Amino acid sequence: MAAATRTERIIAAAAISVVVAGCGGGGGAGTASVSRAERQTLRSYVARIEPLRLGVNKLLYGAGPLLCGYREQRLSAAAAQRGMRRLERRFAAYEARVAAVQPVPPDLVAAQHAYAHTYVLEDAYLRALTAALPMRDWASLPHFESRQRRAIVAWRAAVALEAARVGVPVPSDLAVAGGGEMAPSPLEDE
Repeated sequence: MAAATRTERIIAAAAISVVVAGCGGGGGAGTASVSRAERQTLRSYVARIEPLRLGVNKLLYGAGPLLCGYREQRLSAAAAQRGMRRLERRFAAYEARVAAVQPVPPDLVAAQHAYAHTYVLEDAYLRALTAALPMRDWASLPHFESRQRRAIVAWRAAVALEAARVGVPVPSDLAVAGGGEMAPSPLEDE
């Protein structure tokens, strides 16, 4: 519980700092007082984070057919575990790449750290899911989804605020980040 509280504080601080920075006393100067370097830093950040975000979404969609095949007994537990292990290893590479993204605009550092941590949580979930497959021990799966969703939505808001502050458009699909399924479910209706 203490970790969730700390993460929530980081997210709140990031959102507040972005709002305060965006509302700074420029007397209506708007984006005129924003430097070219600030705009370029945000463009570079988005150019680096967006392919990773989209790639991991695509990767996680691959868990669906594995889990469905296992549920419908078209795949054995061993085959489903092998597939999930491969998926988790590929995910771990994304996890490291998201954590290493540079440059990060100064106003997004806390939000980026919280966002990168969602990948750590997802990786832990994927490892737990892989281990739970043979015995169908779904009760042992960690419940990180609400923490991940809050962090992703706060990150998305922080990016949008920074984009508005510096006058840089961001991809429209960013507006839905955190709105879908957070983790592959072994259960049919989830």
